[in-house]
Amino acid sequence: MDKKTKTAPFFDYLIRVAQSQTIVTDKDCIEKLLLLINEISVLEIQGVDELRNIWIEVPRGDIQDYGLYEEFLEGEVVSNYEEFVEMWKYEYPEITKWYEISVATYNKEYYFYVDSVLTFHVKFLEERPTQAYYSGELIGWFFDVVMDVMSFVKTDIAKYNEHINNYLPFDRRFGKILRKDYWSIFPEEGLTFQNQLSEEDVNILETIVNQSVDPGIDLVLKKLTAGDFFDYCRIGYVANDYFTNDTNNLTALEMYKRSADGRDEGFTKLNLDSEADFLDWFRNKNGGGHPWEICRGGNSTHISLYVQSSENGWLLVLDGSSCVRVLETVKMAIALYKSHIPFILNKSAEILRMITGIDYIGIVPKTIFPRYCNSHFPPEDKIIDFMNLGFDNKEEIIQKATWYPLRRILL
Repeated sequence: MDKKTKTAPFFDYLIRVAQSQTIVTDKDCIEKLLLLINEISVLEIQGVDELRNIWIEVPRGDIQDYGLYEEFLEGEVVSNYEEFVEMWKYEYPEITKWYEISVATYNKEYYFYVDSVLTFHVKFLEERPTQAYYSGELIGWFFDVVMDVMSFVKTDIAKYNEHINNYLPFDRRFGKILRKDYWSIFPEEGLTFQNQLSEEDVNILETIVNQSVDPGIDLVLKKLTAGDFFDYCRIGYVANDYFTNDTNNLTALEMYKRSADGRDEGFTKLNLDSEADFLDWFRNKNGGGHPWEICRGGNSTHISLYVQSSENGWLLVLDGSSCVRVLETVKMAIALYKSHIPFILNKSAEILRMITGIDYIGIVPKTIFPRYCNSHFPPEDKIIDFMNLGFDNKEEIIQKATWYPLRRILL
């Protein structure tokens, strides 16, 4: 192979081609992948379906390996050479690029992943497709690189693990940073919380935490109608100044309709004053709607006020711990508390820690989207907010963060 095929930009191009059609149909390619399966099988299993992982690194090469400046200029991707260099260094900031190679076996089929994305799938079909297979070049390169790494592993596994520990970039690792330390790097982030909540607000939040976790405190609502629920929503909306100019002109129901998800399963059509109507709707609604999503947002960025039935009545549960919405949630909680409305604040202790800056933000590798990452962190760390390392103030974050030990490769 020529020099260009041994650099990260071309490798990335070949990966994109392979990931668009993962099933391997070429006989020679299948044989090479099966040889790799056999070679990698000497490693200790690291997950379900006989999952095994290794790291490889590929040089980024020169800027000419990234592309031709003239083509980028003609395509109006950049307007000058400086932008071209900046783009190259943005996509390939280090002199080498690291990839995690994973292999799994399920139901006698084989799966090869590059950075957790399925890239090759070997399944034994009675009839092979007749169309051409375009990833042979990548598999040849892939085979050579992985075999070289496995030779290193089998020769001196301690040295291999030491090399990974010393040189794997921090944006490929798991870590955590104390929120106050993060605020010291990005002061505007801390001011967002500190400027909007008084000391009294924090004290009330502490009380809310205690009532939310203490099973001895009775938080049951003896009666509930649709109108009651919308009134509770209104308290939260007003606390956040959602309708500053229309507060006195809009009913609680109208505020809910403007703010909520909209998939209410007929909730907004109930008799607002009828306990019986609400009970019948609650018991017989079809499901699949989002009537409790009182502030619409993404999967992790909405705010909900759930209703749960209890033996003696109803429970309200306020939920919204995303760092981009948590201030709104806290203002709602404080307003409900001041209005003497019993409720539970979900993840209340974690929210208090976030507001006061004593929680940890979980740092996940750049290949993982920073949402729903709880399973990657020890439960005792109580991490509910996540981030990628990124580029801004990167070195300072690295220094202030705590980094979890890398999993060692074992034979």
